[in-house]
Amino acid sequence: MTKIGRNDPCPCGSGKKYKQYCLRDNNATVVSNRADVVPKAIQWLVTKYGQRLRDALDEGFFGGLDDEEYARLQTLPEDDYAGIMLNAMEWLVADGLITIGDQEHRVADLLLNRGGPLFSVEDRQWLEQLTAMPLRLYEIDAVAPGESLSLRDVILPERQPVLVREKSGSQQANRYDLIAARIVPVDDHLELSGAVYVFPRNSSWALLEELRDELAEVEPDSPLAKEISCVIIPYHWLQLFVSDLAIPELVDKVTGDSVLYVSDHYRVNQWSALEQALSGEADVVGSLEQGWGRQFEGPDGQTRESLRIDLVKRPDRLKVIYHTQQYADIGRPWFEAVAGTAVAFISREITDPKGLLANSPANATPKASAPSPLPPEMLTELIEKKIHQLYANWADEPLPVLNENTPREAITTPEGLAQVKFLLHTYAHAEAQQATDQQRGQVSYDFLWQSLGLTPE
Repeated sequence: MTKIGRNDPCPCGSGKKYKQYCLRDNNATVVSNRADVVPKAIQWLVTKYGQRLRDALDEGFFGGLDDEEYARLQTLPEDDYAGIMLNAMEWLVADGLITIGDQEHRVADLLLNRGGPLFSVEDRQWLEQLTAMPLRLYEIDAVAPGESLSLRDVILPERQPVLVREKSGSQQANRYDLIAARIVPVDDHLELSGAVYVFPRNSSWALLEELRDELAEVEPDSPLAKEISCVIIPYHWLQLFVSDLAIPELVDKVTGDSVLYVSDHYRVNQWSALEQALSGEADVVGSLEQGWGRQFEGPDGQTRESLRIDLVKRPDRLKVIYHTQQYADIGRPWFEAVAGTAVAFISREITDPKGLLANSPANATPKASAPSPLPPEMLTELIEKKIHQLYANWADEPLPVLNENTPREAITTPEGLAQVKFLLHTYAHAEAQQATDQQRGQVSYDFLWQSLGLTPE
């Protein structure tokens, strides 16, 4: 980190300018509010150790970043950067090491041993608890908005979930959200320490694999386990802000062609003639209210669609959608031959999904979908049918996230069972978000649990 200027964000993580906070009162040593323990501790450390403290932060919390990634942090929006520094400062107090002379010292020891700043009894107890607690990865098991969160340890799923008192965070949290945090005892209950690392579930596979590998032969509650987690978790969290979005290769399972969204737009001259023409095709299902799809049976025995005919907002328009160029080349002549003069071609629109992903920030929050023109009950029913079709053979299909094992094979080991449950929770988590965005009912994935002989949880 470079030298802190008067107008730079304060390194204590307060979100204020340095001149407005720590620089203003470098001699203050008595802490009277638990929320101020970490900022005041950092203030004392900056005053006493200066550049050595900044080096400790660069080599520790930010040590896994290369120069280019570190430079990207400096260009983040102010709110993102302040959030990163908030977590960095708590990490420094709880897990950081600082070199003084030729020796490394725990930052926590410098704060709590003789010669450290003067803390109140209550705040010294809080700091002792904070520095003793490990940073761990949790899955939110239940939410009481405005009151509490129930958290299950992802790496140790056999442990019972723990209940933490959390007023503000619980108002935005959802079941199966993935977070890393420290849980601290306070009086007769548990609380989150303050720093929280939020991980998108679909971007967590590398984190899970590394944590499981590194902690496999380590006593779960040992100092070594604490040290391992406090290195791995921040590194993967920072990668969400500085890494380019990984663009998967999207391929149609039947043709092997790259996925390409092709939309042909038509003006409808006569709806009744179009409806009659489509109703005479044996491989077409749907209706004027729902739209139509042309179906076929793939080599794997699953029913798929080669095209989709959707209604749009204008009463005299429709579009025909294909998801590969091959489907579009075959589908357009077929559709126009069947529809005849009932429709007139207007234009073709082609979208490369890889291009859309490439232009999305790695840590971007997905935007809510526009509400569907279909009634919510009908939309839920259609999506439920589609999900059941897509996952018809799921239990016996090899999956990359399960090391090419099928879910049925994976559940024969304790580790594999935990991975399958995590995957099922990931499906449910994504569906809950999409259902909220689309203002419809949530589709249950209980049928996948049941296909493996497991009880949904």
